Amino acid sequence: MLPLWNPYQFCGTPFIANGQSAVFYPLNLVFWLLPVARAFAWSAWLHLALTGWFAYLLLRRLNATRVGALAGAVVWQGNGFFIAWMHLPTVLCTAAWLPLILLLCERAILRGQSRQAAAIGAALGLCALAGHLQIFLYIALLTAAYLIARGLSRDLGLSPWQRLQRLALTASLSAATAIGLAAVQLLPTMALLRIAHRTFQPGPDSYQAYLSHALPALHLTGLIVPHPFGHPALGSYIGRDNYAEFALFLGPIAIALALWAAVSVRTWHARFLGLTVLVTFLLALGTPVNWVFYHYVPGIARSGGPGRLLLIALFSLSLLAGFGADRLARPEARRLLPIALILLAAALIIAFATIAASALATIEPDILPLANREASYALGLLLLACVSLAIFRRRRSHLAPAALTLLLAAQLLLASKDHLHITPTSWVYPPIETGAVTGRVMGNAADWPIDRFPIATLPPNSATVYRLRDAFGYDSLYLARYRDFAAALQHGDPSPPLNGNMLLPRLGPVYGLDMMSLAAVETVLSPVPVRGLTMERADAYYTYSNPHAWPRAWVAESAMFVSTHSEAVAHLEQLGPMPDCVIVTGADLPADERLPGASAAVEVKDITPNAVEIDLPEGGGKYLFLADAYAPGWSAFADGQELPIRPANVAFRTVAAPQDTKQVTFRYEPDTFRIGLFTALLAAAALGALGGYSLLVRNEA
Repeated sequence: MLPLWNPYQFCGTPFIANGQSAVFYPLNLVFWLLPVARAFAWSAWLHLALTGWFAYLLLRRLNATRVGALAGAVVWQGNGFFIAWMHLPTVLCTAAWLPLILLLCERAILRGQSRQAAAIGAALGLCALAGHLQIFLYIALLTAAYLIARGLSRDLGLSPWQRLQRLALTASLSAATAIGLAAVQLLPTMALLRIAHRTFQPGPDSYQAYLSHALPALHLTGLIVPHPFGHPALGSYIGRDNYAEFALFLGPIAIALALWAAVSVRTWHARFLGLTVLVTFLLALGTPVNWVFYHYVPGIARSGGPGRLLLIALFSLSLLAGFGADRLARPEARRLLPIALILLAAALIIAFATIAASALATIEPDILPLANREASYALGLLLLACVSLAIFRRRRSHLAPAALTLLLAAQLLLASKDHLHITPTSWVYPPIETGAVTGRVMGNAADWPIDRFPIATLPPNSATVYRLRDAFGYDSLYLARYRDFAAALQHGDPSPPLNGNMLLPRLGPVYGLDMMSLAAVETVLSPVPVRGLTMERADAYYTYSNPHAWPRAWVAESAMFVSTHSEAVAHLEQLGPMPDCVIVTGADLPADERLPGASAAVEVKDITPNAVEIDLPEGGGKYLFLADAYAPGWSAFADGQELPIRPANVAFRTVAAPQDTKQVTFRYEPDTFRIGLFTALLAAAALGALGGYSLLVRNEA
């Protein structure tokens, strides 16, 4: 049974449709084979190893020596963006496929074979299934740019018409394969995006909001020092947004090598990578170049901001660093490189000292010692690299490139200090008493600051781990209707600063106790006292029961029909929840009367995550209300007859149950999933047939 629906967050939310669930990503089998707490580490090691190996193979394909390929792979493998985002596995899982995709593009363009184009599509499909659609979008755009530029290059030795034919075949077949294989994920996700909290309204305001997430220019110093604006693990970070958003450390040696390669290597690939670095940094910095990109490139307007494009720049710089290390094999390079590195060292350190340090002095003088240590560390590594190369050069040793590769790895490992922590499994998933909490729960927070750990209970996603039915939650996509209901409960923005993906109650002196009760919240966990509830226990945190909680399902005598969602929100906020009436969004839904003398008794049974049964022992009639989130894809049945479902009380569900109904069954069966699954199976079958045919032809040859 596939869990299409997650009943443990947001009073229910689509699960598979949320791309970051990555249910269909093959390498996530590690979470099935191993204990979940350990699988996270194994998944990270696996994808770091794969992406490093792919980068090595790509550089070797681009005629780099083994040492140059190894150096570039090490830089890409340990870049600061990967380290900062290691705690969100989908980022690394998605980005890991980028070097392999470009390797396959190179082979397909050079050979012009359909199986190579299909291989590109397979790798892109895996990239899409890995779970981070924003990173996948950037990789798909880079792939398209590479295919077009390389496919039209004169270096291929083909006529213009032949180049165009080969490009068209490669692009169309790879795109069709990728979309087909990933359809099982992409179709449900696209459907969810239309009703999710990340709604998009085109216009000048949305463009400015997009630019507000650009990379600040001063953060470019993070290329050569890992923490120019403070260390998040030490609580000293004072930069823009979250540290991970602008983590771009590669190290001074890697940057020096990349810059040297950009100006000295005269190959098509070096020029393409250099241009990619320039364009992506112009976009990430929020320059006017974004206007065309934002308005005319599909998907960019919905991507949230240009800052994360720096991942593409880091990838290109890593490959250029590999080309730079490769140049060490040339005698003339050994004479010039120490001088070049010293000059670059001086320029980089002076730039950091004069720009970043002066800015830090006016913002937060307390972190100047950390900034000075980081600058000294960068300069020391560069000087060590220069001394090592000078010694090896004089002795005519071939160990110079190897020593430089070790220094590249060392600086990246040192920079990752305090970012990744190994903790006992029990700290991450502590054991709890089974059945200690029943019904729907809510975890309160005293606050949720951006500069220190919050004072809160029920960490994000823990409810899903322990199968607690949380009324709020945290996910990259959730239903916009439910966010509006959460705002009515919170009496304000239901999300903490800088994290709209989280719904987090901060129950102050004034909050919507009536809304909480409507959502059938029976238990509240809180680090601070909460008014209006009954305290059950006061230990490390407070445990409250809600004596006012309504049943999860009940029968309303009447309904108030409104035509739009905004009207439903206004009516609910003005009138409050009504025990004998539901506010229904949509066309009128006539209801039968209840049988004379029959009570409105209701019993709820959760059959699977995708199905709920409601028993009506004394018959139906009127409006059956269920305090589970409404979403397209849900169907209701009574005695084999489908009943129309309407959104009720802004975010929940109601049906008009026929008078003689004894049971109503709700099932979540979205068409997008069935169509996507069928398409993916067809694509997999076609890919298998193509692979089998290629093997047969090869054997006959």
